[in-house]
Formats: sequence, structure tokens, C-alpha cells
Amino acid sequence: MDIETLRDNIIKEEGGIILEPYQDHLGYWTIGAGHLIRDNEKDELMKPITKERAVELFMKDFNVALNDMEIFTEDMSLDDNAKECVAHMVFQLGLPRLQKFVKFKECLKNKDIAGAMVEMKDSRWYNQTTNRANRIIAKMQKSITADV
Repeated sequence: MDIETLRDNIIKEEGGIILEPYQDHLGYWTIGAGHLIRDNEKDELMKPITKERAVELFMKDFNVALNDMEIFTEDMSLDDNAKECVAHMVFQLGLPRLQKFVKFKECLKNKDIAGAMVEMKDSRWYNQTTNRANRIIAKMQKSITADV
């Protein structure tokens, strides 16, 4: 897995590194590259931050997402491309929400990538972030081609 490319792609999907707090499409306060501002961080993060701090926050979130991707895909025989798609999803949703994608997870366990793509589309995540979800689904398609 090309960690640097995955990192750069997630930053791009998050709209880059933004140094001032903003509300995401659901109204949640966010900063940096998709860092959700938690209640205990509001004193520090509800004002502009340095690029260094934004990168630090992103790298912490990114490493959590990589770890959570490994937890989600444990005991699955997936190629790096499919794992990267899961990493994108877990970065955006968090592991607790991704764990609710039960049919998606079952499809991945059974190496049914086409079925997993159907389950990705049949979700609130898809309806809320359709363009981003379509890019991840298109990326997942490459795992079908690679498996042939």
C-alpha cells in the first residue's frame, strides 16, 4: 500500500488543509484536513491554527484511520486497493459508523467486491457525500479488475 499517496488523496478529498474552523456539509465544526473539532478541543481549535498544527492533527487522524482499517479488514483477503477504499471510508465515517455497514463488510469477507460496491451505494454515506462516494466506488472497481 502506498501510504503517501493514500495520505495525499485523503487530504485532497477533505478539500486540502484549511487553517480556520469551518462547518462541514452536515454542520459539524471541522479544521485542517477533515479534523472534527470535539467539545474538549473547542478552546484551541475554534480559531485559526498553524499549518504545522493542522498537519499534526491530520496525521493523528490518518494513523487512527489506518489502524481502524486494519481492524475492519481483519481476517479478510483484500488487495491494497480495496483496503485503501476502506481507509477512505473509515477516515470519513469513523470505525463505529463503518461497522454498521454489515452487508458491505460481509461482501468484503467473501471477496464480493461488486456486492460491496452495491452496499456502498445503498447507504446514507452515499446520499450525503455522493461525489466523494462515487470516487471511492470507482476506485473499488479496480479491485474487481485486479482480481480477474
